[in-house]
Amino acid sequence: MGNGVVRVATRAPTELPTPKTASSSSHTTASDTRSDAQRSNSPPIPVIKTDGYNNKFDPERLSLEDILGEPGSSTALYIKKKMAGRGAFGEAFIVENNPVAPVAKRRGRIGAESLAVNGTERVGDCQSRQFVAKVLNLTCMSDHDRQYAQTEIMCLANADHFAIVRYYEHFYIDDEFQTIVIITEFADKGDLYRNLHHMPSDRFPTEREAGVLFVQLLLGLDHVHRRRMIHRDIKTANIFLTSRGFLKLGDFGFSKQYDTSVSNPIAVTFLGTSYYLSPEMLKGQRYGKKADIWAAGIVLCELLGKRRPFEAHSPAKLKELVLSGDMWLPPTQKSGESNNSAANTDGKASPPCISLEMREFLEYILQLDPDRRPSASQLLKTPLMQHYLHLFKKQVYDMIAADDEVERNYISNPVDCIGDRRRYNLTAKERVLVMRGIVEGENLIMSETEKQIESGIPGHMEGVVFKGTLDGRWKERYLTLADGYLTVTLAKEKCASNCNTRSKRMPLDTIKSVSPMKIFYSPEANSVEKVDCNKKFVFVLSTVHSQSILFATKTEEERDRWLTALMFTLDMG
Repeated sequence: MGNGVVRVATRAPTELPTPKTASSSSHTTASDTRSDAQRSNSPPIPVIKTDGYNNKFDPERLSLEDILGEPGSSTALYIKKKMAGRGAFGEAFIVENNPVAPVAKRRGRIGAESLAVNGTERVGDCQSRQFVAKVLNLTCMSDHDRQYAQTEIMCLANADHFAIVRYYEHFYIDDEFQTIVIITEFADKGDLYRNLHHMPSDRFPTEREAGVLFVQLLLGLDHVHRRRMIHRDIKTANIFLTSRGFLKLGDFGFSKQYDTSVSNPIAVTFLGTSYYLSPEMLKGQRYGKKADIWAAGIVLCELLGKRRPFEAHSPAKLKELVLSGDMWLPPTQKSGESNNSAANTDGKASPPCISLEMREFLEYILQLDPDRRPSASQLLKTPLMQHYLHLFKKQVYDMIAADDEVERNYISNPVDCIGDRRRYNLTAKERVLVMRGIVEGENLIMSETEKQIESGIPGHMEGVVFKGTLDGRWKERYLTLADGYLTVTLAKEKCASNCNTRSKRMPLDTIKSVSPMKIFYSPEANSVEKVDCNKKFVFVLSTVHSQSILFATKTEEERDRWLTALMFTLDMG
């Protein structure tokens, strides 16, 4: 992430040091009060030994103990809270920033630009935060493993998105750069695999929960793919969750960057976990970002049913299943049936039924031919994912409103808040990143819709509207114009499952006319959605069955786009 600071020390052990305990060392871990912008100024590998202004760094400045120490340290940048894991090449720790650690003045590019990125700091933003610190011993690694570590740093450093595990900085220890410490974001609920499979056997995520998580994964994937990268190892074990309901895609060690001139198939190396490998990868063919989409579809199936669509006891059998298209998907609910999980003959609970829309969405993703498989942006434009993007956005807005209330309490009652400060749902930086990610998704959807209309493609449009009823009520709905139909779908806090009547499809040849309309009454007190009609702009559809259907939008521009798309499609222009 640009030019910045790499701290180097002269310590040169060939083995990873044993973590010291609080009783055995006066050096303890802590972290500093530096801003996110200051941390993110550390460059990715290869090492840059200046701060971007040709200022050389003192190679004696930091040892491992200066970076990670035990509780009580007044010198370490980060305090070790607990070990998160141990592997062949090193260890990972949950760490916390140390507010009392001395921080040398940094000459990185920190100023107006970083403030614009990080947002305005608030009263409660000075609280301690937790991170993950990976300590890797490079001397134990093969060239391939070193490349893996290098790739992860470079990819994370170039992906500034709320749905991707965030890179903060890294440090080299000793002159030969044989030990590296990487500081990244901490997702406090752990990985998705453990969350799913540590649930009680009869507990499954709801379709709504799965949809809200999956739309975040798509936003992150679209961000990665637009930066000419593919992940190549998407699986539930590499997806992390937070207690606030956010999803984070991590472990970019297998990632590869590709040139735009060859942005379709770009790799032939066989990587990743077998259950998530796409058909083209299993056949040893060249593959690209559509392989990530296939793996994401496997993840969605796991989210809905805690089971993958293709499972076998041997790689050969798995390959046979995948290439035959013989896959398991969660069942759909039949009319009149309850949606409770039932037990299989082996005593295990069956997953709940899913909506027909979700089943079709899964089939849309898991197409054997990568050319027919949709991209992340195409999936985001589907009515189902726009529905879940809307729900996710509301969830974020509720968090922001709660944070603003906390901040008002800090400001109005500073004495009462001393020693009892509530944590924000989102830091200032996180708020900026999440809202930026949502806006990017919405802009993508809008730009594609406008492009289709302007290019003369038969009308296609979708979005949130309000449907009027005879008694003056307005209900929020999701409206889609595509493939010869106008489809009305439930939205706004309605679960996307459990009912096979949640969509109504009107063939376009049953619509006689469409026109703008003025209304003069307001919604009834018992309306489902109490939205001021004066802020709505209405259009009416007349059908061959002498039926009039009212729809309204929040802005005149939205209504005009709907009118344009409908009139174009109905050849009424």
